[in-house]
Amino acid sequence: MVLHRRTAALALLSAFACVVTFALAAQRARAANPTAAVAMGDSEISGEGAGSYEGNTNGPSNYCHRSANAYIKKISIGVSTGINLACSGAASANLTIGGPGQYGEKSQADRLAEIARSYTVKDIFVTVGANDNPDFSGTVEDCVFAFVFFEGEGSGCKAKDGPSWSSRVAAMEPKAENAIANVKTVMADDGYAASAYQIIVVSYGDPVPKKSRYSDFLDLDYPVKLDEGCPIYNTDMEWGHNVATPDLDAGERAVAAAEGVRFLDMIEGFNGHELCASGASAATQWVNGLLYEPQLTDFWEEHAVQQSFHPNAKGHAQIANCVDGFVAQSWKEGMCEVGSSGNDEAKQHT
Repeated sequence: MVLHRRTAALALLSAFACVVTFALAAQRARAANPTAAVAMGDSEISGEGAGSYEGNTNGPSNYCHRSANAYIKKISIGVSTGINLACSGAASANLTIGGPGQYGEKSQADRLAEIARSYTVKDIFVTVGANDNPDFSGTVEDCVFAFVFFEGEGSGCKAKDGPSWSSRVAAMEPKAENAIANVKTVMADDGYAASAYQIIVVSYGDPVPKKSRYSDFLDLDYPVKLDEGCPIYNTDMEWGHNVATPDLDAGERAVAAAEGVRFLDMIEGFNGHELCASGASAATQWVNGLLYEPQLTDFWEEHAVQQSFHPNAKGHAQIANCVDGFVAQSWKEGMCEVGSSGNDEAKQHT
């Protein structure tokens, strides 16, 4: 009996030694790989709206819209390269192991597994959740349709989406948490220690200001708002700025806290540079207005307006400034704010 126990113990020790040896060998092999930061998630992080889309991601069979101007391509955080796995329209399920991919691609988690073997991944930036229960794009449509089709002040997204908004954000949180958990599993399965890399959840920037620089007198400003890409009632803009985006931001913060990862808050990142903000102009906006581009797809299809209400190339450059500053710090939570330089700067979350 004692002999059998000793034999079993030796077998366990031998197996453990093999695992350790394998892990050390994998770490040594990985150390020779180029370092990388990876972007995962939806249109907010893929670079939708920033132009210069990579490869075949600008249609007609793939509309992930991965931009060469996305902030993952502009950061300076000491890695060899930034790799963009994000895809416009992604939901949390698209970031899970064996989960659904988009446009014929593997899920982002499965693609991360391949990247983690070929590179030494140091940083993973994740923005996801808006396309789950909040249905942010559908909410924006409610905002725009009310104005464009003269439904009247008080009949737009605040009225249609406001009553259910908080519960929709709450329903999103466990789905986004599961996506982050899957990312961790991918990295662990590829032999990464938890201390070898970091996950940073980046929240959504606010595309609209509290008040636009235009009034809502339709006889005066209807064509102007259409022309400048901000056809939204001021009451809906105010709701979006004061309620909808802050609630979504708080949900993202809760997701990061639940998974024990870092959080970068973008809620103040575009202040004064939002769509049609008072004092701003088309040249100083960091967010696209309503862009209707039927030449890119069918006459009335979501791809014709897909680039609307997303950070533009200037916006992504500003996010990159903030990310650089945040990564250089050890804060668990940080936030992006427009500093005295006029650029986005990282500050500790208060």
